[in-house]
Amino acid sequence: MTHPSHPPTDPLARIFAYRTIDLRDRFPQPLESFREALECLQSDRSYMAAMSGEIIAYLRGGYSLTIPDDFFIRRSGEINATLVPPDENDEVCAKVQAWLREKLTRPDIDTTKAVPAEERPYSLDQLLAQCDPQAPHPEELQAWQDMPDVGREILEAPTETDIWQAAERLFESRDGAERWMTSPAIALGGRTPVDVMVEDPQLVYDLIMRLEYGVYT
Repeated sequence: MTHPSHPPTDPLARIFAYRTIDLRDRFPQPLESFREALECLQSDRSYMAAMSGEIIAYLRGGYSLTIPDDFFIRRSGEINATLVPPDENDEVCAKVQAWLREKLTRPDIDTTKAVPAEERPYSLDQLLAQCDPQAPHPEELQAWQDMPDVGREILEAPTETDIWQAAERLFESRDGAERWMTSPAIALGGRTPVDVMVEDPQLVYDLIMRLEYGVYT
């Protein structure tokens, strides 16, 4: 008796959507392809994508698989990083598809339950780990330092209101600011910014300024 044959199923069929994540979480919408997700990171809308960009593949059944950023981020040294240029997208997409197919056919595939966007922490650990509180100020902050006292008052004695406003500006929302302010920060010795703010508001304010202006060393 001959049994009907079934065509092999492409492992990529297990993926139903991709998601792009940058520091300010500007791409909450699901995307149909890895290429679309990569193009989001490469767009002018993304924020510090080379330092915080992630692309996640969502699998049927409620699981997810994070695509290694080595495929689309080029690093030289500990802190210098750039996204691959768009003219390399074909090559990058081919490599990622091959990696996904191999990964999804393995019995020991390491997947995790997908985390709702509202529960995801912002991708700050990598940035904060590289943040040196003693690093020179960027040009914008140095200009403040060179101004008369009244002009740089907020840098010398930031209030809690100043800090919260700066955090909301960085994360573009009150909710994002609250998540960061109440999460342990590596650059603050594992303490939360809201706790450190009571003892040393300047330290927290300076940290926010460094993140906003892209100073990591």
